[in-house]
Amino acid sequence: MKFLPQGIRFGLRTKLTILIETLIVLLVLVTGIITTMREKETLEAELRKRGLAVAADLATFTVRPLLLNDLPSLRRFINHSMEQDYVRYLMIIDPHGRVIMHSDLDEVGQTYQDQLSLAAIHSEIPGYSPPSVLKQREHCYDLFVPVRVSGVRLGTVRLGYSYMAVEQEVAKAQQQILFIGLVTTMIGVILAYLLATFIASPIKQITRAIGNVANGNLDTRLMIKRNDEIGTLADSFNKMTEDLRRTTISKDYVDSIIGSMNDTLLVIAPDLKIQSVNRTTCELLGYREDELIGNDIHLLISQEERIFRREGFQRLLAEGSIVNYEMDYITKKGKRIPVLFSAAVLKDKNGMDIGVVGIARDITERKLTEEALRESERELHFLSSQLLKAQEEERRRLSRELHDELGQSLMVLKLKLRSIRTGLSPEQVKLQKDCDEILSYINEVTENVRRLSRDLSPSILEDLGLSAAIRWLVETTTQYYPIQSSLDMADVEQVFSQNSKIMLYRLIQESLTNIVKHAQASRMSIVISKSSDHVMCCIEDDGKGFDAKKMIHNNFNKKGLGLVAMYERTRMMGGTLDIWSQRETGTRITVTIPMNQGEMQV
Repeated sequence: MKFLPQGIRFGLRTKLTILIETLIVLLVLVTGIITTMREKETLEAELRKRGLAVAADLATFTVRPLLLNDLPSLRRFINHSMEQDYVRYLMIIDPHGRVIMHSDLDEVGQTYQDQLSLAAIHSEIPGYSPPSVLKQREHCYDLFVPVRVSGVRLGTVRLGYSYMAVEQEVAKAQQQILFIGLVTTMIGVILAYLLATFIASPIKQITRAIGNVANGNLDTRLMIKRNDEIGTLADSFNKMTEDLRRTTISKDYVDSIIGSMNDTLLVIAPDLKIQSVNRTTCELLGYREDELIGNDIHLLISQEERIFRREGFQRLLAEGSIVNYEMDYITKKGKRIPVLFSAAVLKDKNGMDIGVVGIARDITERKLTEEALRESERELHFLSSQLLKAQEEERRRLSRELHDELGQSLMVLKLKLRSIRTGLSPEQVKLQKDCDEILSYINEVTENVRRLSRDLSPSILEDLGLSAAIRWLVETTTQYYPIQSSLDMADVEQVFSQNSKIMLYRLIQESLTNIVKHAQASRMSIVISKSSDHVMCCIEDDGKGFDAKKMIHNNFNKKGLGLVAMYERTRMMGGTLDIWSQRETGTRITVTIPMNQGEMQV
């Protein structure tokens, strides 16, 4: 209450009591005023009714005396009417305003031309004027009733009726209303105090509880059990403190997590200013926290980073997040540290962007490891290519030795055995038969040696070219194994270098070997096509298939040497190898080699 002197303060209960009591007093006053006014109006109407009744009776009784000009009778009637309570004067005036008879005989014969008299003379119906003050300082109604007989107006009766009755009744009513008001006010004080206590007591409890929560006591609980708004407020307060306690615990927990993070954390405002950092960020970059907060993000990140240019950052705000973006942090000493950066947009409760929280992980060790792995991979590829080259050279050597040494030895053996066969006598039939069998076996061995020599190093590839070698390979496969085949081959003779021809030939040879050994297929097809920028070789069978995904991706180290060699040969030609297979359906191997490849890659 601001109108109270400074230093005087009322509690909530006192304020509510005063407020409620003030409302009660106002209600009593308004009720008393309205009641007094209505009673006054009722009394005035009754008073006018009674006065008009007296005037009307007098007007009725004065008809005959007026016709006969019987003044004594008129005097008698007026005197009799003056005996009525609250009648203060009576007069009979003719249509011209002259007083025929008056309660005050001194007024007889006077002519009244005042406004009230003229209104009474000309009025065709009974009427009255508002109360006026007489000489005795008393308020009176002036009532008038016309006197008629057979439509002819004989005069007018005017009567002064005292307003004192109304004033007395109104004064009496005011006393009663005042008494009732005082009693009501006293009862209201008690009820107001009780009601204020009923309202203020739980509010005081809530106020004390809020103070406890403000002081950090989050275990505060209200034990108010009511089925009204106060009860609802108490329940809401208890729920709020419980949520606040959980939130505070969660916040402390999150702060602890953030403080112990090994990853750096930045909160960046929409204007690219740093709002918050964690301890790891400061330790990694060599800054104090106050040296970073409020500064532009480009203190830590190069101007060339597209996501932290103005348009790039606006795009990040629009998209909402970015995941595992590789970039560099710049330390206080200018050193660049590679990090893996992820960020998400922060929004307020209205959904407005208030910044971006970014988490970055130092990947220096990973980069070094990746570089070491790449170097190891390069070395491994080099060793693999060298191994395949050495293998190819060894195959050529073995092929030459089989052809030159073993082939010639078999030929010499065959010639000597044939000479022995010729030198036998006709009686040595059994020996002749044995020689024939051995010659036949030598021929079979010789053929196998030739085939093995061609498999090791197909001379047909060097003599007749890639296309003839592939056709011979397919024909030889179908000759020795019960499998149907189809070959559709474009002219790719001039596309590959000699080494690449050998690589492609070995790829097809390994594929056919796998088909006849493992696939149990009844059909196979080889399609070699050429486009403007690449050559594609597709080898497909209808065999039992295998789990290609498991074999290729999940257990690479356990694959057969043949598949490893196929992948390595494809890589050496600068191409790609795709293997698709499904159980009981078949397998499809697709090799794609770019047209601009030259010699084998190492």
